[in-house]
Amino acid sequence: MLFKLNRSSGTLKSNVHKFADLSALSTSSVAPAFSIAASYGVIAFYLGFYSLMAIILTFPVWLGAAIIFRKFNRLYPNAGASYHWGSRIVSRRYGTMQAWIITLAYFFSIPPIVIPAGEYTAALLYNTGIINYSAYSSPAVIFIIGSMWIGITLLASILGARPTARLTEIFLIIELSIIALFIVIAVYFLPGHIVNNISYSWFFGFNKLFNDPYRFMIAFPVIATIMDGWEIDSYASEESFNREKWPGTTGIIGLIVVFCIYLVTMTLMDIETPMSMLSASLDPLATWSGYIIPHYSFIMDIAVIASTASSLWLTTYILSRAWYAMSRERLLPRQFGYLNKTRRSPYANLIMIGVAAESINAVMLFMPSIESFFAELLSISGIFLMMEFGVDAFTGIYLYAHKSEIHMKLFYLALSIFSFAGFSLMILFGLITNTMFLLLTVILIIPGIMLLYRNKKYIES
Repeated sequence: MLFKLNRSSGTLKSNVHKFADLSALSTSSVAPAFSIAASYGVIAFYLGFYSLMAIILTFPVWLGAAIIFRKFNRLYPNAGASYHWGSRIVSRRYGTMQAWIITLAYFFSIPPIVIPAGEYTAALLYNTGIINYSAYSSPAVIFIIGSMWIGITLLASILGARPTARLTEIFLIIELSIIALFIVIAVYFLPGHIVNNISYSWFFGFNKLFNDPYRFMIAFPVIATIMDGWEIDSYASEESFNREKWPGTTGIIGLIVVFCIYLVTMTLMDIETPMSMLSASLDPLATWSGYIIPHYSFIMDIAVIASTASSLWLTTYILSRAWYAMSRERLLPRQFGYLNKTRRSPYANLIMIGVAAESINAVMLFMPSIESFFAELLSISGIFLMMEFGVDAFTGIYLYAHKSEIHMKLFYLALSIFSFAGFSLMILFGLITNTMFLLLTVILIIPGIMLLYRNKKYIES
């Protein structure tokens, strides 16, 4: 029988992910094509040619977080990752708050992937003549296609860690191959396609940062959504080989690979496409590819769809493993830890995530009166993602300040302080430049505070 349900937690299947699997998961989870398509237009709207500099400025903070994750994985590999480390190193009360932040960060990251998955797929079908314009612009069609991707996500996830990794690797090869193809074509035709001459200030124009800091401050939460995802190998640690060596290392590899893709691709986009077009585009990657090879730009849609789809099931993977670990340690009800007997996947919480994503998908598409509120609510995921990594950095400060026998203790302490300061500043910038973000953050943190005092059985155990 393919699925045998089990009303007990048990353990996840071990020794599934090899080094290459973890590297693929960490790279694909950042979703370079989807991130550029969905977010670079907004970043370019705020910062123009200085978008690259903002990404370069934030990269060391994210790299510091990745190095901290690597060290934590050496010490305490666990499917709960950030939540578990906070509980074990600082206190269970502290870990409870971290659990709430993780839930908000990843849960609010999933619905904003579903609708674009439907829209990008519909765009490909329209550009290739498979559907007409009325179908392409129909909310019902977008909903059906988005629902299809939710169904594929549930199927792949419930089948277990190995099928998820294999499917991810196939989609990642498609995504990176198409990006590489367009980069080669863009470089080959570059002499005849120059719209904007490259400038040193695009990368290191610090005078712009000091003269107009507000634009950078408001862009940081958006940049956060294109820099996370590499941490999935930490949440997959219990299902990997060499769980005390590979998780964390592969996360660093994924982050660096995607950062390099951003630098090369975004630089070519800025050179070969009018900035006014990029900053006004809902899909700047499609805009750029249309300038390079207009008749075949639809090929880039395939890369974006592959990237979006894999991002959907990998974000679901992270949240499902985190919830499983919370259930196992009695922070969440035991139903969140139910495992499939044969596949050892947390099927119960996967179904919960799928149902919630499908419900929000329907509300966003068919109830325009509250669509804008939901859009604002879901866009706050960048703030909570930065909170997750900022709290991890504080966990590092606590650990390295109290534990003397750790190798290179001073290096990791300094790195934790640096990352904590960096994330704290970016969170502060994001909140003071957006009143709605500030209000929603305060409202959403309140249930986490209430959880601290109501779950005494867990905290005191």
